[in-house]
Amino acid sequence: MKSLLKELHAQSSLGLIGVILSVEHVFTFIFWLTERPIHLILSSSTPAVCWPLLSFCESLKPSSALLTFMMGLYLALAIGAILSWVLKRYKTGIFLLWVLLLFKTTLILFDYRLTGNYHYIPTLLTFAFLLVPGRARAMPMTFFVLYFTAGILKLNSQWLSGAAINDRLIPAFFTRMGVWYVLLLELVFIFLLFARKDRWFYFLFAQLVIFHLYSWHLTRFFYPCVMLLLLGILLVTRPLQKSEGLIFSWYQCLRQRSAVVLLVLFVALQLPQYYIPGEAAITGEGRMYALIMYDGRTQCQPHVSIWKKNQDKEDMPLVPPWLLTRTACDPLIFMRLTEKVCSWVEKDPNILQVDLNVPIRYQQQEEWKSLVSITDFCRKHLTYSSFFPNSWINKLELSSDSEQ
Repeated sequence: MKSLLKELHAQSSLGLIGVILSVEHVFTFIFWLTERPIHLILSSSTPAVCWPLLSFCESLKPSSALLTFMMGLYLALAIGAILSWVLKRYKTGIFLLWVLLLFKTTLILFDYRLTGNYHYIPTLLTFAFLLVPGRARAMPMTFFVLYFTAGILKLNSQWLSGAAINDRLIPAFFTRMGVWYVLLLELVFIFLLFARKDRWFYFLFAQLVIFHLYSWHLTRFFYPCVMLLLLGILLVTRPLQKSEGLIFSWYQCLRQRSAVVLLVLFVALQLPQYYIPGEAAITGEGRMYALIMYDGRTQCQPHVSIWKKNQDKEDMPLVPPWLLTRTACDPLIFMRLTEKVCSWVEKDPNILQVDLNVPIRYQQQEEWKSLVSITDFCRKHLTYSSFFPNSWINKLELSSDSEQ
């Protein structure tokens, strides 16, 4: 905290970053009331989708009254943080940012469906602001790492072919051109964050603004709103940056131990999706704690087959509400829901076993492939690993099939 306070007193405009990061929590509050209603996701009538290390999350769900109180407190803390930063009560602002970070993370841990890039990115930026000295240099560096990583994650056939974008506003030809331009923006133009001449920096900034404005109809309102808000951080830090260039900025930033720790942790969280066999966009493995970019849109038909002693079979589709587009076919979700089915049927002596099947394909494909096929699920007590292969998930490569 000492280094941050020292920088805030020396460069008071850095306090605007605290305002921006606090306003993001107000956006999240609105998001959880509207587009992603947290009261419905955490309702006692909605089956929980627990994180791997919190398989007991169902028992942790707050009551409706308690959740209402928590959401009201969350908004009050966010408003209090904004006022603290505006009034230059920096110690209070810093403390409230930490509290908001912990509060938001706690709410997300109640259910896996509450996660998303729109929480991941501001969380990383908040850590950088609170922990890494030299904020005028560290914040643009964090943006650089985020956008460059996003570009690397898009280097796959689904993105390069345009299949990942379900865009009906413009002809397919322009969509294919656009996906290549986004790669150019995130892998090449992003270096202009450290341009010595302001005109090149503002050229890049304008491209980022246009990019997020255009994504509005693809991702709905919250994600673009958050990113446009966070881009304001770059307008705060630009006048404070010296004409150092990329290499010197990297050197100075990585002299800070906290910057190295954050960078190594961030990179480490992106790696499992590459060393775990199979296509991560299909299997969902290895990217639970990573940035998730646009993938080809998947379709799946998850269902359980309930076998009875009289040899009757009942097929029951698993269609949980409030799934994200990018995790709608995540095996973890159907594993959790089938566990819930097991808790229901174990009291019925007429039921012999429950099988889980998840056929999957990309939207443009005709053939279905088996992502998960487990017989007698309830007796197998499966677990899920976030960082290593799960033997019960088939390691599919559907992009190569669609190219043939």
